Amino acid sequence: MVDHEAVRFTAPSVVKTPTSPNTDVVATPTGDTNNTTQLVFEYQGRIPVWTPVVSQAQPQVVLGADITIGATTWRKGITVQYAALGSTQYTVTIISGEIVDDRGLYSLQGVTLGIFPISSSIKAAPSAAALRTEEYPRAAFTALPTVNTPTSPNSNVVTTPSGDTNNTTYVSFQYQGRIPVWTPIVSQSQITAVLGADITIGATTWKAGITVQYAALGSAQYTVTIIKGDIIDDRALYSLAGTLLGIFPIG
Repeated sequence: MVDHEAVRFTAPSVVKTPTSPNTDVVATPTGDTNNTTQLVFEYQGRIPVWTPVVSQAQPQVVLGADITIGATTWRKGITVQYAALGSTQYTVTIISGEIVDDRGLYSLQGVTLGIFPISSSIKAAPSAAALRTEEYPRAAFTALPTVNTPTSPNSNVVTTPSGDTNNTTYVSFQYQGRIPVWTPIVSQSQITAVLGADITIGATTWKAGITVQYAALGSAQYTVTIIKGDIIDDRALYSLAGTLLGIFPIG
């Protein structure tokens, strides 16, 4: 039996957000005192298309010209914005812009690319070279098809597709990542769900009228999106309109 030094696993604070059938955005905070955050707009999860940087010193960046790959076009004017959330967190959000993809027009307005800690310390994982790989069985990692989307400092939404033929998808609005607040279901036969009354926990209120919508993307994929609604959190009002909760394969 081989002795190994115990280490604590720290998950990388990288957020990957799908934005259309063939595109996504990867947001990576550096953890420096300026809250510099690297963004990579990608084609099919592997080809970098636009790589802007936002920070406390440069809170906004705008795409200056159209970028086209095949039938996909990132349209001029896409705008990414850094914004502080109090003294401990900040958000990176697309505040305007559009993508033409798979014969459809996708609005990026209101898409949150991540909520990150201010001046956090991001530790590197142990070097793979320091491990004796032959001592471990080889395995294949299969990621769960669940998407966790932050919506305000104290709230998030976890979206889980069932994979059934009706594309039933379970949505869990949560408080501080652990307390379910509202758990609607959308599907091909029930395309919208609406919150009927305010829900309040502490200083956080999910306002009545929040609406989640299922929408097909051609014959192979579908989206789940918050099409309207607001959250009051940490003494501020956060709009949820246009928040994409996931792009999933049709069962």
